[in-house]
Amino acid sequence: MFDIREKPFIVFWELTRACMLACKHCRAKAQKKRHPNELSTEEAFKLVDMLKEFGKPYPLVVVTGGDPLMREDLFEILEQISSSGIRVAVAFSGTPLATREKIEMLKDSGVARIAISIDGSNAAVHDTFRGVKGTFDTSMAIIENAKEMKIPLQINTTVTGFNLRDLPNMVKLCLDKGVTLWDVFFVVPTGRAKAEYMPSGQEFEDVLCWLYDVSRTTNLNVKSSAACHLRRIEFMRDRGVMPHTGELYQEFLEELKKVAGENTGENRIVMGSHYRSLARDGIKRMMGITDGRGMFFVSHVGEVYPSGFLPIVTGNIREKSLKEIYMESPIFQDLKDPEKLKGKCGRCEFRYICGGSRARAYAVYGDYLAQEPRCIYSPGKFNLIKI
Repeated sequence: MFDIREKPFIVFWELTRACMLACKHCRAKAQKKRHPNELSTEEAFKLVDMLKEFGKPYPLVVVTGGDPLMREDLFEILEQISSSGIRVAVAFSGTPLATREKIEMLKDSGVARIAISIDGSNAAVHDTFRGVKGTFDTSMAIIENAKEMKIPLQINTTVTGFNLRDLPNMVKLCLDKGVTLWDVFFVVPTGRAKAEYMPSGQEFEDVLCWLYDVSRTTNLNVKSSAACHLRRIEFMRDRGVMPHTGELYQEFLEELKKVAGENTGENRIVMGSHYRSLARDGIKRMMGITDGRGMFFVSHVGEVYPSGFLPIVTGNIREKSLKEIYMESPIFQDLKDPEKLKGKCGRCEFRYICGGSRARAYAVYGDYLAQEPRCIYSPGKFNLIKI
């Protein structure tokens, strides 16, 4: 069995912070030009060797940014990763850099999946969010090219107060485009993102409960990021226990009924409390993963963080190996132990499969072990210690 205390299940690698966009929520505060101290090609190859030190099965690597297409050596690095037997996905920006030729090169480099962010179902919402006019149309062209080339495609959507009401329309878009996975990320107030961008705790609960219905009434694979509560909701609803929902949930449910009829089909949940975790392209998921527990983030200058949204440096690959940092850093040791969680997260029977967003706890309370700021669940309804 995969032990997330011994090795990460997934690694996010920020190849560069350079990006042509100016997104409102950008964690990286991306800049137009590349940083002069970025990891070199040779250092990137050494990082790949460090990943292999964890042993098989190797972690899944997600190459991200900024926009990794801003680096001329991207395809060399991707080939180095895939030729080492490590599954790799790439998340890039919806800009003119993502030409048909570049997408074909991504496929030839051994990329298992590509991901692109779509934060609104139309140009008015998305382009405002991304800070550059025309981004939505460019992104739609990228999606069509990926479909033609039969490259598994993931759409990432960040949930904020700006686009909350547009989420039902995003379901329609994802179904229409035939995406492999819809990753719904709940904003963390770090980087450019402000605290007022976050939905309320009840809105979190409503949207997550609705995502459960999306997963089971359509053939769309769905997961949440920075909102581990979905695992608790799946566990509860699988047992006939309905979480407390509000008007937003009812509103979204009515919208879902309009599209569910013609988009039904056997679906395997990507993020589930019972390891129902296989997407159509074979990339697995695993429960219990959260900031620093089964995952970490490597920055463009080699700094290692528990996640890209938890800005605490645990080491640098120019000084220590990834395995040494993951196994020996006191911060990682804290985060890998749910018994150290504070507040109601520390008392919650779901702390081993959920544990809340440690990044959001840090952003709101300044303590990465504090309770999840956007969870309304009261622990103790299930007589469970470890699930």
